[in-house]
Amino acid sequence: MPPARRDRRPPGFTLIELVTVMAIIAILAAFSFGAVKGAQQRAALARAKSNLAALGTALEEYKRHYGDYPQLAEFAQAALTPTSTTTGPGITTAQAKLFNCLTGVFGPRVFTNDGRLNGPNLLDIGKFSLNGTLTATFQVVSTSPPKPPFKQEQNISLLDPWGRRYLYYYKNARVPALWQAPGYVLYSTGPDGQHTAPPATGVSTIAQLTTTTNSDNVYATP
Repeated sequence: MPPARRDRRPPGFTLIELVTVMAIIAILAAFSFGAVKGAQQRAALARAKSNLAALGTALEEYKRHYGDYPQLAEFAQAALTPTSTTTGPGITTAQAKLFNCLTGVFGPRVFTNDGRLNGPNLLDIGKFSLNGTLTATFQVVSTSPPKPPFKQEQNISLLDPWGRRYLYYYKNARVPALWQAPGYVLYSTGPDGQHTAPPATGVSTIAQLTTTTNSDNVYATP
């Protein structure tokens, strides 16, 4: 009797098996990418909230020392996304003025050199990303200081986890009565970088800022 014939498969995988394995790998990779991206976004949001809490604490300390929050509304907000890692937003922008107020360069009187007084550093800047150049000691004396000498103004802004500048809105020191809101508005523009600025008269609640472009903003106040 002739021996029974056995069907023998060639070694290796069939095309269908390879395609199936590749499809499974792609699905698993998509799930993993989504999970990683979600974790990164949650971490960024947590960091933004932590930064804003620190800024809020510093602003309350500033108010305790000087009687009010920094009044910077007459200074324009610089473009949100820094164009360089070595230059700041410009000394005459609200972001740089806020940094200088909270780190002790400006005391209660900001707008005249003869009244510019140093105050205490109210902010742990080591917790923030910076856009600009920070001097080693932050105790630079101006080349032509008033009396007493004061710290040199720094061309620096504070960045959120997405590399954009935090935005701060409050009274215009020259016309403070225009701002009717009970406090300041301080926020990150969030992952999409889009926002609608609060009106010049301020807002009574953050709910007034809930437009489509503000939907992912992160605010210092609830």
